Amino acid sequence: MLPSLRSPAARLLRSSLVAWPSTFAAAHTASSPALSPASTGASISRGFKTSARLYQEPIVDTTDCSKLSDKDLNEGLQHETAESRAGKPFNVEYLRESMARRPHRATYDFLSPTHSHLLNIALWDALPREARAGNIPDSAVSEEASISQFFLPSASTSETHELPSGHHLVYFPLQRPISLLEPDGTDPNQSPNVPFVRRMWAGGALNFRKPQNMQLNGGRSVCVERLDTPNMVMRGGWGREKIFVDVVRRYGAIVADLDLNPSVTEPSKLLGLENKVWEDCDFEERRTLVFMRAKDDVPEEDASAPAKKPKTEERIIKSSKEPEYSFAFTPTPTLLFQFSALSYNAHAIHLDVNYCRNVEGHRDLLVHGPLILVLMLSAIRSRNTSSQIPPSRFIRTFEYRNIAPLYANEELRVCVRRNVLERAAEEPSAQWDVWVENNRGSICARGTAIAHA
Repeated sequence: MLPSLRSPAARLLRSSLVAWPSTFAAAHTASSPALSPASTGASISRGFKTSARLYQEPIVDTTDCSKLSDKDLNEGLQHETAESRAGKPFNVEYLRESMARRPHRATYDFLSPTHSHLLNIALWDALPREARAGNIPDSAVSEEASISQFFLPSASTSETHELPSGHHLVYFPLQRPISLLEPDGTDPNQSPNVPFVRRMWAGGALNFRKPQNMQLNGGRSVCVERLDTPNMVMRGGWGREKIFVDVVRRYGAIVADLDLNPSVTEPSKLLGLENKVWEDCDFEERRTLVFMRAKDDVPEEDASAPAKKPKTEERIIKSSKEPEYSFAFTPTPTLLFQFSALSYNAHAIHLDVNYCRNVEGHRDLLVHGPLILVLMLSAIRSRNTSSQIPPSRFIRTFEYRNIAPLYANEELRVCVRRNVLERAAEEPSAQWDVWVENNRGSICARGTAIAHA
């Protein structure tokens, strides 16, 4: 199972603007709770206690929210929201219980090579040849070369390809009509909702267990998603709270019999398939999202307090080591649009520059957190020099965090450096550090991969 956010390292990291998960723990899916049509988290102990030092006053409400009816819980949430607007601290336990009662979600998709192929085309100008996924012929483009190399491979070929690491991000899209999205175009199922309406992708982790099962052969696969509410955390004082929500997603390509037996689509049988994937998935992902109040919902500075010096420039974080490999490019609005289209991501911070500047307070469009993840995985994959290990199986685990925004129209650089060599019982593995710098050389994202040596 992916790491808990309660580790000492994670508690330290979450104190910054954007947090990331701690290191991978050993997988123990056999002990994971089975899914049910109701809440997947109802049977999990909720022993979280809010630290009073983070707030202006301690929370004295000792209500056991797990025993409340849905009606009473909703009324409690409305009361907490109203009280928070009046300057009182928000009792996160109401929010935790409300989110714990949300049912798990299963998203089915067909692993056609089309989306992976289109992602390769979108990244063709950004990635050097050795970092590409390889679904497009490696012949260099020249004036004499035909553009037919970018055409989707013939459907008549019997050759199949494994899903490249990171390319799952353009499959299993959010399946909701526009009317059921948040005003900024995001998924309401993952959001704490009012008053915490601003969302950022803070980091995450991946565990590639059986990537060879995820074949781009048109077969049906499923992603089962639940919210890890026991590890939900609130940080920051009143008016500047940050809610960290972990979304756990498990993927499996073991439902081919859906098309052969229509009766399998009965809800109870679908639930059995989804439980099977949850207990024995092909790979697992944890996404850490951070939610904040709207900009106009943040309290004004105390007029009686000493004036603070204006912030003139962003903090610069330099790497202490030189990379052994790197590549640079400038993300364009066109690339951000194409990635949004492929991942079915309608978040306005990637599409609407006026929204970025006037609502979120950013200077330009933001590069997607998932796109940054694809770039880091691509850089690590380029270090695979073995002819015996397929590129999709090179990376075993990966954890990462986003530290600061990256913007469109500003050059970024993706850097990789081998860290240490670890000797497992039977198979050696290597640890790789990867980071992404902005145009000032400051680290905006970093991650660590365990890969085959």
